[in-house]
Amino acid sequence: MIDEIEGMTVMVSDQQKALEFYTEKLGFETKLDTDVAGFRWIVVGPKNSNTVISLADPTSVEKWSEKKSKKLDLKIGTSTGIWFFTKNIDDTYHELQSKGIEITKPEKQVWGGIMSTLFDQDKNSFGLVGDSEKH
Repeated sequence: MIDEIEGMTVMVSDQQKALEFYTEKLGFETKLDTDVAGFRWIVVGPKNSNTVISLADPTSVEKWSEKKSKKLDLKIGTSTGIWFFTKNIDDTYHELQSKGIEITKPEKQVWGGIMSTLFDQDKNSFGLVGDSEKH
């Protein structure tokens, strides 16, 4: 059956700015940046992870796709439903904050974990889940 989740797509308003945010601020590496039939395909991810995120421009996706979807640009600036994991959420919180990333303070959740929310350059939100001795 299914062995792992390989990747997800995040809609962005400017692929180049998004690529800079994810690589320079989050420390992801570019796994792929190529042209596919006139469509720029960018894939990024943490250095030691097989799971990746495609940074897609809604206009290009709609032109390239055979199926017309419902206004992909409406997905910009919303919750992605994606959670990142870090071994030390407090250190990661301070590091991301020092890079100018909008991020909420880590808080203990009712389900027992510790979580923050971070936002990319388009206000797409991601959960940040992690371990910490302080909580």
